[in-house]
Amino acid sequence: MARITPECEARIKESANIVDLVGRYVQLRRSGYSWKACCPFHNEKTPSFHVNPARQSFHCFGCGVGGDAIKFLMMYENLDYPTALRRLADINGVPVIEEEDDPEIARKRRLRSAVVQVNELAAEYYHKLLCRGKTATKVREYLKERGIDIRIAKAWQLGWAPPDFRELVDLVHSRGFDDRILQEAYLIGKSPRGFYPVFRDRLMFPIRNVRGEIVGFSGRVMQPDGDPRKYVNTSETVAFHKGELLFGLHKATAAIAKADSTALICEGQLDVIACHERADLRYAVAGLGTAFTDDHARLLAKYARKAVLCYDGDNAGNSAAEKTYRKLAAAGVSVYRAVLPAGEDPDSLTRKNGGQSLQQAVKEALPFLEQYVSMEMAACRDDAPSRAALVEQMADLAAEIHSSVQRDIATADLATRLGVGLDRMRESVNQAIQEHRRRPAHVSSDYQGDYTTGDQLESEMSETNTSPAIRQKKAPMITLHPVIRAILNLMFSNAKAHRMLMERVEDLQGPIRYLPGGPLLQKILELAPASDTRLDIEALAQKLPEEEALVLRKVPIYDLRDQLMENYVDEVCAQAMNATLEAQIDLLRTRLRSDLSQEEYKSTIEKINILTTIANKK
Repeated sequence: MARITPECEARIKESANIVDLVGRYVQLRRSGYSWKACCPFHNEKTPSFHVNPARQSFHCFGCGVGGDAIKFLMMYENLDYPTALRRLADINGVPVIEEEDDPEIARKRRLRSAVVQVNELAAEYYHKLLCRGKTATKVREYLKERGIDIRIAKAWQLGWAPPDFRELVDLVHSRGFDDRILQEAYLIGKSPRGFYPVFRDRLMFPIRNVRGEIVGFSGRVMQPDGDPRKYVNTSETVAFHKGELLFGLHKATAAIAKADSTALICEGQLDVIACHERADLRYAVAGLGTAFTDDHARLLAKYARKAVLCYDGDNAGNSAAEKTYRKLAAAGVSVYRAVLPAGEDPDSLTRKNGGQSLQQAVKEALPFLEQYVSMEMAACRDDAPSRAALVEQMADLAAEIHSSVQRDIATADLATRLGVGLDRMRESVNQAIQEHRRRPAHVSSDYQGDYTTGDQLESEMSETNTSPAIRQKKAPMITLHPVIRAILNLMFSNAKAHRMLMERVEDLQGPIRYLPGGPLLQKILELAPASDTRLDIEALAQKLPEEEALVLRKVPIYDLRDQLMENYVDEVCAQAMNATLEAQIDLLRTRLRSDLSQEEYKSTIEKINILTTIANKK
């Protein structure tokens, strides 16, 4: 962030009227020559918070805090000094003048300003169409079904991007901007056939940075048959940097501070809106798409010391929660998880049962490792290899914790819950820490699920016309389902078990397809034919990409007696069948939350009932 000139900084401060500023956030009452209110920074019943217009300062005689307009913004909105200064400039309409040494930096700054202005114009245009446009009737009906009324739509400036983009182009031209700026903002793209809208027939969510500037958009498709991409996000621009943005953060900073520096993390925009508007949980945010990145974790750590994950309880939600935990724990944030009813997310839960149901779930949130180990223990087989694998799995998660004190507390708690000695648990955690240090820097893909970016251009464009700004997708972090881990453990621990599993390879096709780590198991089966000697993990690891090799080397090996192999293999195959059925059911339940026809919905329900019946007979 470029430095504001001292002259401009002085003008911003001079523009502040502290009574007007504080009055935007707190209900003030005149008291003689000053104004007073209950302090927004601590709980009190008798007003002891005073604002003095003559001194342009505030002071609380209860908790002792005080300062000028900048200090108030820093405390109330949980901002650092430069951001609070710019926020005050935005509020009072003071143009920000920055020190400019490099002409290229100055050019990019002007371009960024133009992109933000065009985004503001587009957001206003999309919003008016949603609220008043005759052709947006179907979108308003969709929002009504999702429990979003006009008040909520206005609060979040939701909009609708029509199929025809000429009106938007004409509007932007009338304000003095050309097509180049529209392209720089990724509102339009260009193919051999000419210009086209990046967002077409989509429900639009403006994406704001922490200062409240609209830097990009996320658009939800309204006609699923017309475009397979459910969500499209703005691509990287001079203003839009995905890793620096969390949906809803501009509204949540003050609430995060008031909630004892706690943030609630959801999977999508509608979940965030439901938390804010239906459950009054105004410290909720979400990544742009389902992937929560290392950059997101570092950004959130500036505002929150604690995060409560509010993800779905299905396999996909559990996997996403684990990945998010790892990133937040490494960034120094304490992670908890709210457990929602099966098949529910914050949006669906608050629509069905009201905001109090979500409030209660968040109130009862458990530390992530405590909740995770309970879930894994319930699914774990009661045999030595499986329990040992679980210890290694939990040690790997505990190793992510940044604070050595918190990590040691978590290690002791895990030792008690897993029924192992504290020294053994500490040794496993320390080994995991060493493995993490040897692991190459890794950032998981920003693209998962139904989200994509404007860089993934229309199918009508050839690869040669693809923008060079498209970023290389990185391999997602590999996790192993406990059943997959148990299968690999048997394969590597005993040659007879390996041979028996190869004979029952058909029983493993379900886990390979539906369980986390299945593709890695498939590779091992292909690379390691049965033999009379135990498999050499290191030799196999040399044939795999480094990310997969690291996971493989963590699979524990034991000396298992041949006499028990048949029982072990029978049991692990039975567990594989059950886990596969549960994963299939979770996927079908997730599908129910998408836009299905009546016939598709009925067919999906029937499949769930059939699989549930089979699972109950096991």
